[in-house]
Amino acid sequence: MMVTRIVQRKKKLRHSFFFRLVASCFLLVSFPSIGQVLQKKTVPEEDYHLWSDMLSHSISDKGGWASYSLQYDRADTLFAIATKSRKKYAFPHGTNGEFNGENWFACKQNDTLVLQDLTSGKVNYFPKISSYSFSGNGKYLILISDDQSGNQRLTVKNMLGQTVANADNINEWIWNIRKDAIAYVTGKEKVEILEIFDNFIKKEIPVLTDGAIKNLSWLNQTIAFIQNNGLRGKLYAYRLDTGKLLSFDPESCSNFPNDMSIGAGFSSITISNDGNRIFFKLKENVPNEDTAEVVQVWNGNDKQIYPNLKMYGDFTLQDKVAVWFVESGRFLQISNREEPSALIGRTAEYALTWNEFESEPHFDGIGSRDIYVTAVQTGTKRLLLKGYPGTGMAPAFSPKGNYLSYSVNGDWWVYDFKKDEHRNITQDLGVPVRDINYDRAGQVPLYGIAGWSIDDNSLFIYDQFDIWIISDDGKTKKRLTKGRENKTTFRFATAQRRLLSKYDYMDRTNATISNSTQWILSAQNATTGYSGFYRYDGTTGARPIFWEYKRTDRVVKAKNSNAFTFISQHFDAPPELLFVDALGKPKELYRSNLQHHNYLWAKVEKVSYVVDGKPLSGVLIYPADFDPTVKYPMIVSIYERQGGSLHRYVNPTLLNENGINFSVLSSKGYFILLPDIVYEMRQTGESAKKCVLAAVDAVLLNFSIDPARIGLTGHSFGGFETDYIITKTNRFAAAVAGAAITDLVSSYLYYNSNYATSDFYRYEIDQERIGMSLFEDMSSYLNNSPVLLAQNVTTPLLAWTGDEDKQVHYFQSIEFYFALRRLKKEHTLLIYPEESHTIIDKEKQADLTKRIEAWFAKYLKS
Repeated sequence: MMVTRIVQRKKKLRHSFFFRLVASCFLLVSFPSIGQVLQKKTVPEEDYHLWSDMLSHSISDKGGWASYSLQYDRADTLFAIATKSRKKYAFPHGTNGEFNGENWFACKQNDTLVLQDLTSGKVNYFPKISSYSFSGNGKYLILISDDQSGNQRLTVKNMLGQTVANADNINEWIWNIRKDAIAYVTGKEKVEILEIFDNFIKKEIPVLTDGAIKNLSWLNQTIAFIQNNGLRGKLYAYRLDTGKLLSFDPESCSNFPNDMSIGAGFSSITISNDGNRIFFKLKENVPNEDTAEVVQVWNGNDKQIYPNLKMYGDFTLQDKVAVWFVESGRFLQISNREEPSALIGRTAEYALTWNEFESEPHFDGIGSRDIYVTAVQTGTKRLLLKGYPGTGMAPAFSPKGNYLSYSVNGDWWVYDFKKDEHRNITQDLGVPVRDINYDRAGQVPLYGIAGWSIDDNSLFIYDQFDIWIISDDGKTKKRLTKGRENKTTFRFATAQRRLLSKYDYMDRTNATISNSTQWILSAQNATTGYSGFYRYDGTTGARPIFWEYKRTDRVVKAKNSNAFTFISQHFDAPPELLFVDALGKPKELYRSNLQHHNYLWAKVEKVSYVVDGKPLSGVLIYPADFDPTVKYPMIVSIYERQGGSLHRYVNPTLLNENGINFSVLSSKGYFILLPDIVYEMRQTGESAKKCVLAAVDAVLLNFSIDPARIGLTGHSFGGFETDYIITKTNRFAAAVAGAAITDLVSSYLYYNSNYATSDFYRYEIDQERIGMSLFEDMSSYLNNSPVLLAQNVTTPLLAWTGDEDKQVHYFQSIEFYFALRRLKKEHTLLIYPEESHTIIDKEKQADLTKRIEAWFAKYLKS
């Protein structure tokens, strides 16, 4: 009996101790301040899925709402967030988000359109929608859907989701500028106009039904379109103010070319602002030839080599540009076979024409060409620019069409159309406007031009640090910012680059707002690592809004307000979305990856070194679990200049296009060095070796790194550098090279099937920096070819490539493989099927990342 009681008492004591232990552990977990703080750990692979990339998308017109997305390895979500209250709506798999005023947000979820009432929280779903758009007054939603027969249906709904108008069998549709009326084609042969007002008036344009109607265009009071009548086509212009329908019929035009017809295609119709000139495309009537190929003919002096001709067709036969003078009926062909390419100013007074293949066969990437200007009204043509370099800055019209800006020999020039006068407007600026750090051959690029003033009187031009406003005659010059004094680079944060398309012949110059309006400027100091934004106005100049030791970018500005959003991040601080109101006050909207703070994370700092008396810098990433008493291995990742990685937050993931992830490697206990490299002409490989070794020596002096356990890696041009360096030094215990050029002779004579052109320019004037042809300086090609130096390799090399790489042919990696195999060197080559210059398939990305990690672990950690 006594024994039983003793045993029961012991059980109670054990149970009591157990519960006290559990309770105390709970307190420690729930309230770390009571006991020991929980220890952080490095990120394990099973937690990689917790991380997401954040992208900033749009902002409502007055800045009341913003949208962003979180993209995980396997899924993504779109969000709309209120900029004041931070109230938020989530849309899994959402894309194509758009705000309608301050009260509505729409996006696509697969083929379903979601319409969110931001005020009440109510939501409507519209299935099987291919596209959508809001009316200009914000009251209506246009939905385009496909019916069972494959025809499109246009539906107009109010913001309650009720259908108020519709049209079936739609082939094309287009808004007017105010977005309060739609023109559309039904049944291919009828054009109707639907006014998006409360009464929804429909009106049919009276067109004879003798052919399919295509290419609707609408500007102000003119609607234009093409009718394919089975002959050479017809062009129509409908005047909304008079109800008059005018037509242009090539059959009744005496000077219309016999071997051409009116062409329908992308961007084929453009209406001038006054509606009196309609520009359109002319299609060559080329007879269909027998497609059976007997033999490929590659003539040495052809303007287009055979693969280019096969891929793009004869460039002289591309669609030409012409103009129809609506009231008079006059016709003028602008481009032709001699000058097939054209660019027309937005005011449609002048047109530029040129032949981009004029200097073929040439070997500098984009050849020079003579540029002609045609006065559209008179048809008078004259030579404007002789031998203009294709690698120069593309000419751009001023907003009112009075001037043309272009660059020659490192300066900005203005051409005055009315005075037929060329002016160098930067020759006496006192500072260079060309890139002073450019170390390749060929045309030196300029820092850039933000655009013209809206009144046509001046240009906004960049030097290395500052923004200048220069009058069109070059006589008045004013520096708007004071960045040169402390090496801070200012740029317009919201300026849009003008991207030219070979199919779009209308100039897209973006005018800069007037001097009395505030501008948002981005600012960056490469020396200190600080960046941010300034607000500029003509009275107070530039004033800082946000200035921190971080990376700041992805600006999205409100249409009707000076409010904007941007993303800020640091290597050890996840990206956050910030909102700046109209008064210039920053506010955090959302901080991504909060789990980041539960793990050990690497810190990063800049390192300095000197090469041939020139100061350089690099980025050094610490091991996540850094202990100053431990000697760590290091991986050196190389390309050219990599200072932009100083603040870039890197999600830990196995899904990497080049197999390298700095956060993963730092969590595995590596230092990572990203050195800047500068080059001497014809000494490309030696320049890389010299800079990399100087950077390695500098960090070995000051950091806890084991000199016997240093690895080297690079991809593409960095792969070439990696292969070259290991033929010249045994300093590295292991190396990884991806998609590398190894034989400059064979790759020089290879053609790039991405663009169906030769690769000569890549070696003569681009990254390889030889500066001369293979036959003018063969020794430089031989001396820079790693495959010919393979006998010197002592570093174990893992190489990888894709068997569909058209940028650097995978035979380059195979050449090096066989060289090292013949020499019995330690080497492994990975060739990923159906992959190109980078790895896209996620399973293969994970495989490559793991193999690279294992390779370095084998040689740097054993």
